[in-house]
Amino acid sequence: MALDIVSALVGFMVGVLTGAAGSYLGTRLTDRRRTRLAAKDAKRAFLAAKATMPSLISKIKVDLAGEGNQHIREFFVLSSKSVHRGRSQKTRFAYYEDEHENLRGKLDILESSGYIVDVTPGNTPIYRMTETFVVLIGKYA
Repeated sequence: MALDIVSALVGFMVGVLTGAAGSYLGTRLTDRRRTRLAAKDAKRAFLAAKATMPSLISKIKVDLAGEGNQHIREFFVLSSKSVHRGRSQKTRFAYYEDEHENLRGKLDILESSGYIVDVTPGNTPIYRMTETFVVLIGKYA
């Protein structure tokens, strides 16, 4: 009888451990798959956006890669280089509507994709790039 109780307890413990291990491994593998799929989806979405505005994405990549620019995340939008941008306490890039066809429309696409955020405090449009966008530019632009 004592042997039956020990056998039942061992069986129970093996069952519990097997269930817990299976659940843990299943969750872990599912999380890995979701992470891979999310990365693949992010790449596909970025490449689709890049295809609609290659010159703008290329210019942003060049700007970010410039000496001392790796921490700059904001930029002005101005109509042309002849427009004075005023003083700013932050270092920002500037992109000009006369250099990029339908620049505002392209920025709308980037904003709706979650790559940039409008942080305009006054009249001159200012956008902030998300870290996700900066990483995607570094990888795929």
